[in-house]
Amino acid sequence: MKWSWRNFFVGFFLVLGLIATYIIIKEYGINNIIGFYSNFNGWLLVAYSFTIMILFAVLTWRWDIILRSRGHKINFFRLYIYRIIGQGINFFTPGPRVGGEPTQAALLGKHNVEFTEGLSTVMIDKIIDTTTCGILFIIGALLVSVQYAVPQDAGIYMTMGGIIFLAIVILFYYQMLNDKHFFLHIFRFFKLENTKNKTILNLEKKIEEIELIMIQFYRHDKKTFLYTILITLLSWAVMFVEYKIATTLLGLDMGFIQLFFVITFIGLAILFPVPMAVGVLEAGQVSAFRIIGLAGSAGVALAFLVRMKDFLWALVGLLLLATFGFDVKTTIKRKYHSKKVAP
Repeated sequence: MKWSWRNFFVGFFLVLGLIATYIIIKEYGINNIIGFYSNFNGWLLVAYSFTIMILFAVLTWRWDIILRSRGHKINFFRLYIYRIIGQGINFFTPGPRVGGEPTQAALLGKHNVEFTEGLSTVMIDKIIDTTTCGILFIIGALLVSVQYAVPQDAGIYMTMGGIIFLAIVILFYYQMLNDKHFFLHIFRFFKLENTKNKTILNLEKKIEEIELIMIQFYRHDKKTFLYTILITLLSWAVMFVEYKIATTLLGLDMGFIQLFFVITFIGLAILFPVPMAVGVLEAGQVSAFRIIGLAGSAGVALAFLVRMKDFLWALVGLLLLATFGFDVKTTIKRKYHSKKVAP
């Protein structure tokens, strides 16, 4: 494998994550963690798997609506498969799970959707999901702080993080709703275009193209935007059912606010630059469970269950990608150099 700074940092954070996982397991004891799995029920496991499939369907529905707003009608089952493939690649990608999006856009090329156009729909879908989840986390943190004694340091970090996140979300939608760029301004802030590097100049052009399509969606297709928000809220309702079943599988009886808080911490874990959120997911769940007054070992057990679920779906996604039998890298490269699509 060719050496690069990216590979170095991925490996570095992965090692840190493995060390953190080892320390957590050693602290709580593997037997105490595994003990929670003795409550497993076969029927609940089936219901858990079925709920996850429903969640994928709801998320695919949101993407389908965005695509239809751009005039693309694609078989729902195909989109469902593409969604799973994207999730599969994202699982193995460090950071906020953004590795599968180019693959999803490339797969849309099978249906005569230009790559830039397809990637813009995936980005719209991703941003709606991220911003909604972030806002719900802030709400969950506020509810928990009212009901539980949150450590001062944790309260400060959550408050600062919430303020910064809200500021970014407000600025982003303000720009979009006023026909203004957001990501392009960030790109140009670093003056990268001054390097005159062809790759960087091409990237700047693609960012502008994608963002123009996004601006049109947010500014001129508000009805569809509202539908996507409602579908996102529906996905959260399904997610609550999913994690209610998951915690019940572990013999845990958690209330609404507790469950809300735990789910949002799982969402935060994937923002860290660690492949598969190794160590981060476990540490996050330990913190969340401690804040709501539950055993940290139970949080580790839930983290392991979530990881196993994601890992199995990731394998399914990679198998589906292999079934389609095309070179993603070559397809993306070809699409990236295609003509510009006017929004």
